Parts: sequence; structure tokens; C-alpha cells
Amino acid sequence: MVQCSGCRYSFAARPPNYGYGKHFPDDMRNKSIKKRVKTSLRKAAYLFRIIGGTIISHETVRRNVPPPERSMMESSGYFVYDGQYVHIYGKEKYRALLKDSKTGNFVEEILDDLQESTLTGFFTRSIGMFDVPDIIFITTDGYHYESSLIETGRIMGKIIMRKRCLFHIEKELEPAKRLVKYMFFQNGTNMKKLGKNREAVLKLTDGKNESEKVDLILEIMESMYGAYTEISKFLDFIGKHRKEAFLYLKNHEVEKTSDRAEQHFSIQSWLFKNRFKTKDGLLSTSYWYHRCLSTGM
Repeated sequence: MVQCSGCRYSFAARPPNYGYGKHFPDDMRNKSIKKRVKTSLRKAAYLFRIIGGTIISHETVRRNVPPPERSMMESSGYFVYDGQYVHIYGKEKYRALLKDSKTGNFVEEILDDLQESTLTGFFTRSIGMFDVPDIIFITTDGYHYESSLIETGRIMGKIIMRKRCLFHIEKELEPAKRLVKYMFFQNGTNMKKLGKNREAVLKLTDGKNESEKVDLILEIMESMYGAYTEISKFLDFIGKHRKEAFLYLKNHEVEKTSDRAEQHFSIQSWLFKNRFKTKDGLLSTSYWYHRCLSTGM
């Protein structure tokens, strides 16, 4: 404690890097901003205390973080868009991002929902933050933003060309691949892998035999994914080779896969390939191994 010689008031003396608000030097403020970017407010304040020996409140860290710039930004006209679900004060919201892929400038907002009017408002506001040309190109994820972008273009008097993300197109094919897996191997494990489509498939295939389920799944795939080149080619292949592909449906004794042959080759493959290099030696050893040693005879 220190006592003022003038008013005799007692107070706690603090070093230059100790205190609240304006007592912190500029380098300390910059460090607090960087820490806030990397972690939570309270964790940032905690790190200052245990690493730098500086007592700083989490509210001080928050106040030092400047708000996003809102001035008009340079733009190439080529954008990418994405979003993610976030929790704000315990409620599920949506974080939307529009970023110029060439300049790196971006706009972020927290949205309450993904309704068409909400998205249109976001696109209109965010594009309005850029100095954009008359034709704009936006690459989006797998969601259907077409109507929102058309309305945004009408409002702003711009032509907006939309490009679908190839990674998200690939993801959209995953349900089709899972349907193929279940069509060929109709078991509980592959049914669970259908995810959100599981209940719908269960309802449609209830009471049907294996052959009927195959026909139904092929119809579903044609209606839902027939426009995709990869799936269209697969369906054409199945159509041309239907008898060979589904011979097991006519005769249940027919093996669905050649896995038994592959397993035969995989057993002791190193031993056979490297120690019995003559034709007769390899074949005779394989015969006796599979007839006796592997079966326990």
C-alpha cells in the first residue's frame, strides 16, 4: 500500500503493465487481440496471468478487439460462399461467409435461419460491401441457393453466375453409393449407413423380398441421381449386365463376390511367392496347405 503525501489517501501501487483499460500499453493490447482470436475471452485473460504475470480481465480483452471494417472493399468479382452452424448464447444460429477468392476480402454475418429471404438479405448486404463488376461468380456448397442468388441479382441489377462446389457434389453422391451398397448386401449394417435416408428406405421396402428391393432401389437411384454422370453410367452398366450382376437372386447358392478366391491367395502369400519359386513347388505347397494345414486336418 502507498499513501498520497497530499490527500493522505491509501492506494495499491501498480507497475506499468498492471491495471485496467488505458493502463495497458499498445503492445499489450495487440497481444490481447491475438490471444482472443486463438481462444476464448477467459482463456486469453488466464494466459496473460500465468505466462506474462499480468492481471487482465476478460472484459478488457473483449473491449480491445476492434469491430470488423465496414468500408467498401476491392473485389475481383469471383467469390466463394460457405456457412456453418454455431451456438450463440445457447441458441443454434448460422454463420455465413462471402469471400473474394482473389483479394481475400470477406464479409461474415450471424443469421437466425436459412430461409430464402434471410439468405437473399445476406447476399445483398455482403455483395453491397464490395466494388463489384456487372457479372459476379459465386462458388457455393451443396445447398440450394439458386433462388436466393437470382433474387439478389435482380435487386442489385447484377448477373450472378453460380458454380457448385465439386467436393460437395462428390458428397451428394455418397447417399447413392450407400444405396448401392445396401442393394447388393442387404444387411443391418449397411441399412444403418443410409443415415437420414434409412427410415424412408425401410418404409418403401417393408414386406418386399430381396429381388423386389433391388428393383425398388434402382428406381430410387434413377429418379434421385440419374442426372449425375457417374451414377448414370453405373445404371447403364447394371442394365446391360443385369443377369450377370443379379444371378444370385435366381440361385441363392451362387456366391455374390469372388472374396473366397482372394482370401485363398492372401493366405501365406509371402511364403508361397518367395520360398517356392518353381511352378510345381508353389502349386503343390498351396494344395497341401489349404487341404491340411489351414483346415486343421
